[in-house]
Amino acid sequence: MKLAKQQVTPGQPGENQPPLSPLESALNSAATPSQAYETYIDNGLICLKHKIRNIEKKKLKLEDYRDRLKKGEALNQDQLEAVEKYDEVVHNLEFAKELQKTFSGLSQDLLKAQRKAQRRETIMKLEAEKKKLRTILQVQYVLQNFTQEHVQKDFKGGLNGAIYLPSKELDYLIRFAKLTCPERNEGLSVEDQMEQSSLYFWDLLEGSEKAVVGTTYKHMKELLSKLLNSGYFENIPVPRNMQIKEELEEEVIRKSERTRLLPKGESVREPG
Repeated sequence: MKLAKQQVTPGQPGENQPPLSPLESALNSAATPSQAYETYIDNGLICLKHKIRNIEKKKLKLEDYRDRLKKGEALNQDQLEAVEKYDEVVHNLEFAKELQKTFSGLSQDLLKAQRKAQRRETIMKLEAEKKKLRTILQVQYVLQNFTQEHVQKDFKGGLNGAIYLPSKELDYLIRFAKLTCPERNEGLSVEDQMEQSSLYFWDLLEGSEKAVVGTTYKHMKELLSKLLNSGYFENIPVPRNMQIKEELEEEVIRKSERTRLLPKGESVREPG
């Protein structure tokens, strides 16, 4: 009766798959490449240390044979052949120690360079995250202000330093502002509502071809970049009626303050 041959499927451990090298094993088991290389180098130094210890033991054994020869003792053929290799063993030991010293220095330099590169990479990632957050806050500021009627009028007519925007693009911005800067929805938790808004901002940063408010996130990103670069939002003009209202409110506050400071029975005199 013939035995069936064992089939080895691709990706399944089998005899045809080569074993992992020590470096590959270290990379697979380590949390980061830096830790993997550090483990690999440490293992190499440990291995070299064991080699040196074995050579030193061999050297001591050969020195014992040499001493016994000097005293006139008879050695067997294997021992005599071993004594003849004494100089070679001494040379190998010196070479191994020098190699250990050099390798140890190089490994320290390599690990320092890797840690420095890792710190630089961490800083670059942090700066990228800061840039994303800064962009989100800028876009949020623009969209929040775009919900104001006088801002929309400025862009509709290209007034007060605003660039002209066609009605269709104005509509995109107004609708997108409502999505990303919505009023409080009591039917959702704050966390869930903010998560919805964050997804819109994330897709906007990606600038994908995904559809939103009748256009794409790529177009919205380009449109908002144009608004940010226009300079209008650096100092948003206040409408004349709002200025008058603010001035009246300030005047009422000043009158109230003067009245409070006057002695009882006196009234505030209007300037003639």
